[in-house]
Amino acid sequence: MKATKGIIVVLIVLISVLEACTTAKSQYEKGNYYDAVMRSVEKLRKSPNNKSARETLANAYPQAINSFMDRLENEDQANVDFKFTKAVYTYEKLNKMYESIQRSPGAKQVITNPKKYYTTLNKIKPDAAEEQYSAGLYHLSLGDRNNAKKAYDYFVRADQFMPGYKDVGPKIDEAYNRSILHVVADLKPVQSRTYELSADIFYKQLENTLQQIENNEFIRFYTPEEASKYGLQNPDQILKVNFEDFVVGETHTRQKIEKMEKDSVVVGEVTLDSGRKKEVIGTVNADVSLYRMEVISRGLVNLSITQNGMDQRDLIYQDFPGEFVWFHEWGQFNGDERALTEEQSLICSNRRVNPAPPQQLFVEFTKPIQQQLHNRLISFYKNY
Repeated sequence: MKATKGIIVVLIVLISVLEACTTAKSQYEKGNYYDAVMRSVEKLRKSPNNKSARETLANAYPQAINSFMDRLENEDQANVDFKFTKAVYTYEKLNKMYESIQRSPGAKQVITNPKKYYTTLNKIKPDAAEEQYSAGLYHLSLGDRNNAKKAYDYFVRADQFMPGYKDVGPKIDEAYNRSILHVVADLKPVQSRTYELSADIFYKQLENTLQQIENNEFIRFYTPEEASKYGLQNPDQILKVNFEDFVVGETHTRQKIEKMEKDSVVVGEVTLDSGRKKEVIGTVNADVSLYRMEVISRGLVNLSITQNGMDQRDLIYQDFPGEFVWFHEWGQFNGDERALTEEQSLICSNRRVNPAPPQQLFVEFTKPIQQQLHNRLISFYKNY
């Protein structure tokens, strides 16, 4: 058994090696020389004498170098946009090949003198940073939020190329602050003259949805109290959620009376002259009264999102319905229980119980509304 397991392990390893080498070779054949190099190096790190990986690396590495150098020359001559930025990414890949080969003894036996480009990379990084910084200034000058988001990305990349480049730190903060969508979320309490109801559970789930949306770093929600505290007098949007109309505990009770009969039932026993006992087959009857109480709770929640400022308009104005029906069945019968169906017997074994309390009914009918709101809000804000 142990020998069998050992053979299986060896086969799995061999298959993995063969697949990896085949993949590296196929990448080379497709002209993806960089990927072919990286896959071959990784395989040689695990299997230094792998013949296929060595051959692929030997062929792919010079091709990758030539391909990257041709790209750099073409982009420089064509004076393409962000040519220094593109050159940074190219030299980073060249250096990544160098680093990977240096960490793989098997690969170093194949490529004995891999090329490194750290000096060249460091020389062009200031130019790449300036490209990004200038693009950030341009988009920031356009004034709108979407361009501020683009400016933020440009400034961040400039800082990555040259940490602390010019005044990039304050520019990152400025672009970020101008990129944020400020939304005041006004969640209205439940108004009921009949019951003391709380929407805490409903609104807690809604707050979780808003927190999920805030994973987008450019969207922030505030309660009216928070907006006042932070001096947010002109938010970008006003989001309101309000229970427009609801009914809790609309009760309906239905009665169903049936006369039940079942034949071929053993109704007794007789003793024959021979002394042998014999079952008496006959018909049994019962009068059944079945009751079903339904307590219906339903309501509408309105969601409105309003664009604030000069262009004030409704972005969303939508009602979301929800309903929950609590029910209970019980019954009674007169006669022979054997005349009843299995379902009727089960119902008749129930005792009448009181409905769930209003607060629980309220929570239940709001559950489908909460899911609808979640989906609508996630869909609406995904493009912001």
